[in-house]
Amino acid sequence: MNLKDLQREASSVRNSILKLEYANRAVLNANAAPLDTLKWAGIEVTDALRNFSENENLIYLNQNTVSRIDEIKDLFYERDFDAYYEQIENELSKVRQRLYNTTLELELQDMTEQGFQSDSGFKTMVKIQEDVRTFILWHRPLADSFVSVTNAIISEVQDQIATIILQTGITVFVGIFLSLFLIIALYRNMIKKLRSVNDGIRKISSGDLLTRINIESEDELGTIGQNFNLLTETIWHKVNNIGSIIHNMGQSLSSEADALVLEQSILDLAIENTHADSGALYIPDHEERTIFCKIKTSNFATPYDHDDMEESIPFGKTVIGISVLSGEPLFLRTLKGQNLIPERGLFDKGYISSCLILPLVSEKTVIALLCLQKNNENQFFSDMDYSNIQSFVEFSAVTLNNLAQYKELLKSSGLNREMEIASDIQKSLLPPRLPRVDGFDLSVKTYTQKGISGEIYDFFPLGVDRWLFCLAEVEEKGIASSMLLVILRTLVRILVKPEQEPAEMLNNIFDNFHETTGLDTNIKISLCLMEPKKKVFHFCGTSDQKMILFDRKSETMKLVSALQKEEGRFISVKGTLRKDVFLLMMTDGFHRTLNEENQMYGWDPPQRILKQYGDHTADWLQDAINKDLTFFERNLGQRDDRTLFIAKYKGASR
Repeated sequence: MNLKDLQREASSVRNSILKLEYANRAVLNANAAPLDTLKWAGIEVTDALRNFSENENLIYLNQNTVSRIDEIKDLFYERDFDAYYEQIENELSKVRQRLYNTTLELELQDMTEQGFQSDSGFKTMVKIQEDVRTFILWHRPLADSFVSVTNAIISEVQDQIATIILQTGITVFVGIFLSLFLIIALYRNMIKKLRSVNDGIRKISSGDLLTRINIESEDELGTIGQNFNLLTETIWHKVNNIGSIIHNMGQSLSSEADALVLEQSILDLAIENTHADSGALYIPDHEERTIFCKIKTSNFATPYDHDDMEESIPFGKTVIGISVLSGEPLFLRTLKGQNLIPERGLFDKGYISSCLILPLVSEKTVIALLCLQKNNENQFFSDMDYSNIQSFVEFSAVTLNNLAQYKELLKSSGLNREMEIASDIQKSLLPPRLPRVDGFDLSVKTYTQKGISGEIYDFFPLGVDRWLFCLAEVEEKGIASSMLLVILRTLVRILVKPEQEPAEMLNNIFDNFHETTGLDTNIKISLCLMEPKKKVFHFCGTSDQKMILFDRKSETMKLVSALQKEEGRFISVKGTLRKDVFLLMMTDGFHRTLNEENQMYGWDPPQRILKQYGDHTADWLQDAINKDLTFFERNLGQRDDRTLFIAKYKGASR
């Protein structure tokens, strides 16, 4: 039984249903009511429910849970989403002109205030509003019903724990008659593992969902640890939110960027992620040193009492202006005992019970500010809400900043300005420095053509004693390549999991990149997973990617090629790390470079330099190979971007 796949598929179904809810909300609250997104979300839910109900691993769950899954699928089919979508589309076509540059909710509010309730367009919009809200209220329990699936999987894991504990007890009991020494050894080993499991369960039950149970063994307890780690991966919610923004970023590469849609999406997802009652997004004007409210929910309460600051707030005035100057987030679990936000009575207009103020900072500059509120008595934001929103805020800041630079480029006609913006984005993606890895001498450098690059690398830890190096390049140049690399780097960080092999990571990254951007862009990716204490490495890559493996002691040189199955899936190549073993990866800008005689540089010169100067450091070898290539090009000069990574294994420390 594959509980891991079953849990992942259950989460995917729930995500799809939630996406359909977001799409319905967008019909009410987004400009130009995105019906294509609504249709796409409905199709995804239909496919997800069908595939999950056919999963062969469902036989291991409680029969009542399986029956409930079939009921959910049948209920969704009976609702007839196609008919609902067609009805909404027809109704919206009648009032499309009325909703230009506004939203349905705002237009209804304005018409109500002006007394136009008898207008035919008003009645049509009210019907659309009622139909959408009815659909949301009807289908939301479908997502909540999938909690029972997760509970069933948890129950199965707990059954496994009970079985293992029973087996352990029998083993210890029998061991008493064999040897006192064996009893003590087994007892200490098993108690340590069980305590790790127990501590993990206790932390998870207390709300610390980032807890990981570390049991480095291949027995049943190791499997239990892996299954519980899987259950704590509630990061799917963050990934789903960030994925929505990545999708918008990908679409902006092929159409005019719309910051308002992206800002509305950020506000909606922030409210959803923290279960806030209301919220607003403020934008600062650093030249005028004022900040104004760009978008807000209808029930948002201003966190200050200055009516003269309704249109714009000076920097340093009110809690909003202070947050822009400081750039620091503010978490007010309750408004009692503080002097930043006025305390109002429960029945007063603008009552706030709890507040989160979150500056979106990019390159040390506040580019936007989120204000999220609870507006009901005895309802407050939790530490978990505050913790969960942090990574979302960081990514949103980077996304808005890059989109702003992209829009600035659209207004500019100079190539030099494009290269300047693309270069800034490119530099922000690269790690400021390589981390120190015990047992390795590392060096990596990107040599760009004219200051811009279509290449990126990333190097970060995956759990204990696992380090992943990623080298990638896209075929586009300039700003397009930089925006694509933003998406690619984000996907690498959020998709890879500590327990995965590089081939599984690469399959997920490759598929999600094309699905997210919607572009048929050629990308080349190489992954190298290094485990110095275990003395092994794993390599995989897209078509034609290679890596040099040089063992200095045995003078053995090998060119390792990336492997693929017939259906296009990637395969990992595993090798052994020994002292003075070199791993070298480089992009096309190195080995495909041509000189004046139309000769290709190839892979032989780097191998020759490694063999001749293997006693030098990785940085020295990096410079030597680049100088050799520069001499090879001679008068032609550099004509392509190129990145070179060298890892020299010096042996694990004791």
